[in-house]
Amino acid sequence: MGAFKNRNVYLLTTVAYMGSLLFGFDTGVMGSVLALNAFKDDFGLPPGKTGFASERNAEVSSNVVSLLTAGCFFGAIASSFINEKIGRRPTLMAFCVVFLIGAAIQVAAHHAIGQIYAGRVIAGLGVGGMSSVVTVYVSENAPARQRGRIAGLFQEFLVIGSTFAYWLDYGVSLHIKPSTLQWRVPVGVQLIPGGLMLIGLCFLKESPRWLTKMGRHQKAAESLAWSRCAKIDDPELLEELAEIRASIDEEMNSTEGVTWKECLQPGSRKRFFLAFCIMFWQQFSGTNSIGYYAPQIFQTVGISSTNSSLFATGVYGTVKVVATAVFLLVGIDQLGRKRALLGGAAWMSMCMFIIAAVLSTHPPDVKNPHVSKASIGMVVMIYLYVIGYSASWGPTPWVFVSEIFPTRLRAYGVGLAAATQWLFNFVITKITPIAVSTIGWKTFLMFGIFCLAMGIFVWFFVPETKRLSLEEIDVLFGNVDAIQRAQDIEIALHAEKKELELEQREGGTVTHEMPPKV
Repeated sequence: MGAFKNRNVYLLTTVAYMGSLLFGFDTGVMGSVLALNAFKDDFGLPPGKTGFASERNAEVSSNVVSLLTAGCFFGAIASSFINEKIGRRPTLMAFCVVFLIGAAIQVAAHHAIGQIYAGRVIAGLGVGGMSSVVTVYVSENAPARQRGRIAGLFQEFLVIGSTFAYWLDYGVSLHIKPSTLQWRVPVGVQLIPGGLMLIGLCFLKESPRWLTKMGRHQKAAESLAWSRCAKIDDPELLEELAEIRASIDEEMNSTEGVTWKECLQPGSRKRFFLAFCIMFWQQFSGTNSIGYYAPQIFQTVGISSTNSSLFATGVYGTVKVVATAVFLLVGIDQLGRKRALLGGAAWMSMCMFIIAAVLSTHPPDVKNPHVSKASIGMVVMIYLYVIGYSASWGPTPWVFVSEIFPTRLRAYGVGLAAATQWLFNFVITKITPIAVSTIGWKTFLMFGIFCLAMGIFVWFFVPETKRLSLEEIDVLFGNVDAIQRAQDIEIALHAEKKELELEQREGGTVTHEMPPKV
């Protein structure tokens, strides 16, 4: 009954998180396309069977992947300001169009690797912009008790996108003979979900919290009623509206409407610090080194043929999809954010240390056509690693950063988190090919140490936020005390009921576009 009652929230989430799916697909598809000899032939790259066959291949692989993340960094920063001015939904639509332009440029590339680079940067601007908005948009519409599961679907759509890309690349490597069509088909498919997302956004409502912040209280009530599948005079709906309104009024009154003053308050400073750090640690867990370059990584540990490495990559993605789905269904809102992050850090560090030890003592023999037991063991550890990541540091950071900020700072806070994610994503994707080709097994040792360090960070600094409303989290971080919040909610609830009575009495002529005087 709960899922049916929230059917419009899930519809909104599905459409909005097509942006996450695009991110996953775009990263997954290029990582595998780079391993296709057809792509190498079209752009004058040396063919080879081992992970990064030459210095030239490593350089192009690094550029193609990292330029997307560079574009994402700037898109995330721009989006945090744009969506605060024009709203969540229009911002998503604008950046979706930017992504489609970038994807089209990549598909049209002909023997000029520079055109691929340009398309990656433009598509990155779109993906980064959407990544900064979608979790804000979804979390502001999701009910508190299911928010972890619903907001965490960001990661599920991301891994679905990347896994679909992995299997698509494996399919074209088997069923389309080496030609320009072999790599253009998987790159071009991303235009389909991008177009569906743009169309779907036309039928959704704006965030009720953004509308309330802008003083458009009647529109906010209509939006929340739509997402809750409830009547506009429903008592629970009025209570939620009152809580939202009280929180925003408190933010306005405490800083006289000046946003930067809120950023300097102790509770807000801590939130920005946590958002930066948790996304920093997520990137240095090593997940994107494997995710972006999965075929080459599997070749590095001994799965030498292109088809075999693409198949292993497809299995890797499938494991991520299943593990993430299970965690979102039975873990994140029951286990909580902090315990999930702690357990995941310990699990991933163990897997990385084992991979480093085996690769150091049993390096694969490139002349042997058979896969060794050591290589099989390392592949299994990679799969176990990604199970731990998918049940912790994959979905949880996005949920956490989207829920810890007050409404007036949420766009900026999540924008900072997304920009941090993309900045260090760029760093990791740029250095991975170089690290694997130069220091080998020590790359995995490095990521194991980082995983251990981020668990220590969570233990000392990250609070638990599960099943708290977005407004209750303000109390958790000390921006307002619980007694003051309760009093403000009573005042806001009285205002909501009075406006509703006026609306009903005057037959809808009152618009309530201006906030009440305090």
